[in-house]
Amino acid sequence: MNDVPLKVEHPRDFSARAEVLSGIYFSIAEKEYCESLRISNINTEQLSDEDKYLLNGKSTESKIKAIVFSAMCVEAAINDYAGSQLGDKYYQQHLVNLDVVSKWVVIPRLICGNSLDKSGPAFASLKKLIKARNNLIHNKSFEMDASDPIALVNKIDKRELEFEDNFNNSLRTLYLLSMEMSYVVALSVRLVVALNI
Repeated sequence: MNDVPLKVEHPRDFSARAEVLSGIYFSIAEKEYCESLRISNINTEQLSDEDKYLLNGKSTESKIKAIVFSAMCVEAAINDYAGSQLGDKYYQQHLVNLDVVSKWVVIPRLICGNSLDKSGPAFASLKKLIKARNNLIHNKSFEMDASDPIALVNKIDKRELEFEDNFNNSLRTLYLLSMEMSYVVALSVRLVVALNI
């Protein structure tokens, strides 16, 4: 090979696509994630209870946006990847109705011959993100039963901890999926090189 790097194109070469929004969704998710972190670092000792309440509301709003836009990003990204690599018509006829998690399993397998590692952190984060997004989109309130205040406080605390965990998972999912897909694509390129195709 004379020390000349071998360049192998991705499975399908394409030039341009319209309405690719995954990058915009990523930017919004990242911005809102950082905004919530910024708010959480504000010293609130000198603030009134009302100002603390308003800050908490802004932080919650940013966390919701980070979760929802992260989920929008992963869905838009896999839809675009499928359309660009398999063709829009094939995608619309055979794959569009799969749920988001299934798309992340099936589409890389069709294009690269490999799937995400279903026992790995990227896949676990993806499932958690989609569940968190669904819980927000299909939110269900609950009646506050004051007859057992300890149980009520425990329920609220549990929901807040789960929400915080889902927020922390949101941006992490985008990075983990990006790294996992880079690996999946690299494996397919190595296979093409090994088979001398």
